[in-house]
Amino acid sequence: MKPYLLLTLLLFSQVISAQQTSKKITLIFKKSSYHFDEISGFKRMNSLVNYSEYNSYREKYLTINNKDKNDTLLLNIASDKIFLIHNWKELNKSSRVILFNNDVVEIDYDKGFPNFKILNRVVKSFDINLESHLNLSFPIDNFVFFQTNKRSRTTQEEKAYRMELDSFIQKAKTSLDELLNADKISRETYDIQLNYITFYSLNTNTKTNFSDYKNDLNKEELIWIKPYRYFLELYVKNEFKLKTFEKELKDFELKTAKNKTQKEDISLQYEDNENSFNLIEKSTIFAAKAKEYLLYVYLNRIAKSDSNKLSTYSAIFKKYSNDIQLIESFENAFLVNIEALKQNTLEVVLYDEQKKATTLSAIIEANKGKTIYVDFWASWCAPCRAAFPSSRKLHEEFKEKELVFLYLSTDANFEAWKKANEFENLTENSYLIINPKTSEYLKKLAIDFIPRYVLINSDGAIANPKAATPDSEKIKEELNSLLK
Repeated sequence: MKPYLLLTLLLFSQVISAQQTSKKITLIFKKSSYHFDEISGFKRMNSLVNYSEYNSYREKYLTINNKDKNDTLLLNIASDKIFLIHNWKELNKSSRVILFNNDVVEIDYDKGFPNFKILNRVVKSFDINLESHLNLSFPIDNFVFFQTNKRSRTTQEEKAYRMELDSFIQKAKTSLDELLNADKISRETYDIQLNYITFYSLNTNTKTNFSDYKNDLNKEELIWIKPYRYFLELYVKNEFKLKTFEKELKDFELKTAKNKTQKEDISLQYEDNENSFNLIEKSTIFAAKAKEYLLYVYLNRIAKSDSNKLSTYSAIFKKYSNDIQLIESFENAFLVNIEALKQNTLEVVLYDEQKKATTLSAIIEANKGKTIYVDFWASWCAPCRAAFPSSRKLHEEFKEKELVFLYLSTDANFEAWKKANEFENLTENSYLIINPKTSEYLKKLAIDFIPRYVLINSDGAIANPKAATPDSEKIKEELNSLLK
């Protein structure tokens, strides 16, 4: 082959390769305060927009900054299409849409909900904004009901909810059939909306017999739909013989009917995540992508437990997944390669945002002569984070005193902690605990539940292992007493 012809073919292949990997979707979020309102006690810090790519179970969340001006996001994707979900203000409503490579999409909120407009191509009238057009909002599920009412449904309310859900499912399916017959919705949108609704119904029905749906375990093409993924998890929970173990908690504080606190010893049941992971790996009933997803779910649960075999299970997972980016992200987030530090029993090992290690004893020693108010928290702990404004006020009130505020996170996920740490603006004396399950110091403190506050006196000894919260008057009294 002549040199110039070889060079031409090489350049042509590089162009084709670049075209194949350079896939994008442009989202233009119009200016709106929609996302930043407080609804039913929930402060929506962002729009809760998420998407999954076709043939992928990876769920990606978007943070939208469109309160003061339009915000344009460019999504770089590997597949040809994504399934995007945009939640409404109401927790039971969402807009769902399939978007394709090179789509340019504008989202406005003039009608009080996300309104999609695809600018680069013509779509069938109900391929977008289907839910708002037909008022297809799910009945309030049990989780949202509990969050709103601070109690579970009564038997009668549960029965009414089931009837409401059944009616909604029937209405939705009828509407979808009519739209398909009238050629007002594409077959692909019809299929994904129908599957979304169908599996949501199965998942929320307490009487679902999951063994009747074994054939659905091989529908690999549905892995990008969230209710289908959750269906797979529920199948394992209901149809596999999963091992559990008990954990006893001493002097657990309970609220009585008269809102008084009493201490009791309680016992909680936990799933043996390692056993569940092994059962799924040995199983032959799942499609390859479904099995990979379930192994990833339980790998994350193992990472959040007190297992000392995370690297072993991570290595097993690599046999089933070729998603290098996913694996690297997981191993970086859960610090897979520092198991020796995680198993340290003698010290409380800490990381800062740069992954520089120190210990609690070193911090106490460096602050001898000062009182330390330790705040144990985590990124996922809503009460912990709700207390930060009070903590800042307390900090300001005592800023002239010999008092150190120390924030220690029990997060298993380094990246989740780092993101929350930055959001809460904890710029100093904030660390991630590397060995929260093995440290003898923390075992003696019995940090089983958070938020939890501990006072350390100027000599470095524990003055109060269960100190008052930062929003209380009692903590001011305690601090003033120690700071005399």
